[in-house]
Amino acid sequence: MDYSGFRLVMATSPPSMLDPATGATTPLPGAPGGDRVNDVIRVGKFPVVLSAGRCGPSCLEPSEVLVYGDPKNQPWKLGRARSVAPAADESGVWLIRDDGNDLCRLQYVSLLGVERGRGRPASCTMAVRQEVPQGLLITVNTGTATAEDVLIDPATGRAVRQFPRVLAITKDRMLLAELTEFSVLDLRNNQRTPVKRPVANGTPGAVPSRDGYKVAVLFGDPAWAGTATQTADLWVLALDTLTWTHAPSNPIATELKRVAVEWTEDDALVLTTDVVASWRLDRPQWTVVKTPLPAERSRSVVTIGQG
Repeated sequence: MDYSGFRLVMATSPPSMLDPATGATTPLPGAPGGDRVNDVIRVGKFPVVLSAGRCGPSCLEPSEVLVYGDPKNQPWKLGRARSVAPAADESGVWLIRDDGNDLCRLQYVSLLGVERGRGRPASCTMAVRQEVPQGLLITVNTGTATAEDVLIDPATGRAVRQFPRVLAITKDRMLLAELTEFSVLDLRNNQRTPVKRPVANGTPGAVPSRDGYKVAVLFGDPAWAGTATQTADLWVLALDTLTWTHAPSNPIATELKRVAVEWTEDDALVLTTDVVASWRLDRPQWTVVKTPLPAERSRSVVTIGQG
């Protein structure tokens, strides 16, 4: 594969952009410096960096939200938020903002920083995840044992659907984690179809393809075969046929805290561990670039075109 086709925006400290073709890593302009916890999400074709200062050993301040129209230029700043999710139109985001006196609000803001009103009251323990035409996926009581995933109407706050755990959502479907298996819910007709897990062990994390027809599911096992070895096992589920494709040469032994999965604009999977690797489902193997990656980075990357 020609690695000149994409770059990686990584949640390093400070946030940075990697060109796999050259191995060059450059800091993103305009991002806050210092000891901060950074994350990056993709909204349409644009990387959005979330940068939070520390307020204690296990406490983070609300994140500065930075949108990069071009990672070589200064970002658009959207203020601070506890949680950020792409809007369905891909031209804005939903934010959970502090509203004073331990209150929060849900607000829509365009990528250029234009606010659509003040929004509506929301719980400060609510996290926004993704908006689709059917509604906005949120997690209530996030980070607790009672956390649940809810699809709401963002205009009214009314719950449309509710599940213990939604692994991924696309325009037409949800991938749900059941007790011992998965299921796929078709949002167009409410049909729910069980799907067997391809492997018994490992905690799943899911990333939908950009066209919404596939979901990459990474099963992370912190104690493979009862050992101290951590492994990552990548599978791809076709949401129309409900069939699994196993990524070549998987599972791999790697530190789970450094593994990230993303899709490119032209439907290739990118896996970052201690190297950058890319794979298309019709290819027999990965294309690997032994590019040095920063050691301190979170499990999130965003692929962007060369522009």
